[in-house]
Amino acid sequence: MDAIYRYRGIAAIAAIPVLLIAAVLLLMPRGSPYAATDFTRTQPFSRTHFEDGGGKVAGGSGAERYAIVIDAGSTGSRIHIFKFLEGAAGELQLQFDKFDQLQPGLSSYADDPSKAADSLGPLLALAEATIPKKQQAATTISVGATAGLRLLGVEKADLILQEVRTWLRKHPFKFEDDDVKILSGVDEGAFAWLTLNYLLGHLSGSEQDTVASIDLGGGSVQEAFAMTPAEAKAVPNKDYLTELKSGGKTFYVYVYSYLGYGLMAGRAAVLSEEGLEAGHPCVPTGHSGNYTYGGKLMQMKAHKDGTSQDACEKVVLAALKHQAECGAPQLQCSFNGAWGGPRVPKVFYISSYFWDRATDAGLIVDANINQQDVTPKEFGSLAAKACSSKLDDLGAAFPSVKEDIRPFFCLDLAYAHILLTKGFKIPEEASIRLVKRVQYNGDLIEAAWPLGAAINALG
Repeated sequence: MDAIYRYRGIAAIAAIPVLLIAAVLLLMPRGSPYAATDFTRTQPFSRTHFEDGGGKVAGGSGAERYAIVIDAGSTGSRIHIFKFLEGAAGELQLQFDKFDQLQPGLSSYADDPSKAADSLGPLLALAEATIPKKQQAATTISVGATAGLRLLGVEKADLILQEVRTWLRKHPFKFEDDDVKILSGVDEGAFAWLTLNYLLGHLSGSEQDTVASIDLGGGSVQEAFAMTPAEAKAVPNKDYLTELKSGGKTFYVYVYSYLGYGLMAGRAAVLSEEGLEAGHPCVPTGHSGNYTYGGKLMQMKAHKDGTSQDACEKVVLAALKHQAECGAPQLQCSFNGAWGGPRVPKVFYISSYFWDRATDAGLIVDANINQQDVTPKEFGSLAAKACSSKLDDLGAAFPSVKEDIRPFFCLDLAYAHILLTKGFKIPEEASIRLVKRVQYNGDLIEAAWPLGAAINALG
């Protein structure tokens, strides 16, 4: 007892940190539905400026601006906390993108919308810890829901979104009701276009300095490019026009999302074409099986005469409905009754499945590169090679193609070729750029929609 009494002062001092830790633990929010392993932190951009709260990119100057974007996908919710420096002319210099994610996604709470909103708690806590308090009220926040909520149905999705809006009002950040919504394919395509041109440094001039983008996904393909103000006024339907802002400028962007014409959906469209009971010219000799997409089962049976590029591409062209009218001069119609814009842009960046199939086919041989110039004609030549090969020969002809892709390889390459040349009317010999990621300030960044959404919100 004498020893305890003698060192009571030291014991009291030592107890202070323990008591502080206990107090913090008592004050921490309870009831999070996620285990610690469900909340992972990564740093996809600007590691040197990630936690600085005030660092600047070399040569950067100006006022600090923040924007928060939550990408609410089917498997989880991902937060992007963007910090920019705003120049004298309103131009934005990206300092960092602080990124965290958690699982599951909002759609997992279809029968309990309030829990869906509460699930975002750790993400908002991170935003409040990252952004200086004096700037939180001026910081925009948006929530873009994608595939998961689209599949829930309108009623359940709307209930979740309304709960999220109500929940966000308890936090200091700035938003309008329309900033919390299900993103359309047009929204994603427009913001991805803005991201791409921002990372390339093409937004400081006029619309003529920007590039066009074509993103080939699984269910849809999106095209986007900037129009002149005069072209924007003459659009046959305002649904083709999206106004985007960056650095105090407004860009009038043609955007269209061809739902049902992504690569996986396109396979289904091509395989479902009528009059091919004797066998399909896109299915390699030696293969017999089925393809399921959207709950529909399609038979895959090789034609007795084998595959050929010409025969396969005729079926692809029919599936695209490239002669359908679009309410404008036919030369401006693309496919499936859509208006393709006032002109064919000069510079295209193409991505996603275009990149994947080019890699599979050996068109991209350096695994370390992220961009490569190609021509549509090269996709045609690869389609000719794939469509002249039997199933058993495809592995030797294209060593990088996985076995499960081989039955579709003729179809996929023919589809990519016809989509570019007949769908989007790009000349065979035109140089187009395949892109996976874009280098920005020493980091390689995918041209995804959240950065574009943040730039537009601050624009």
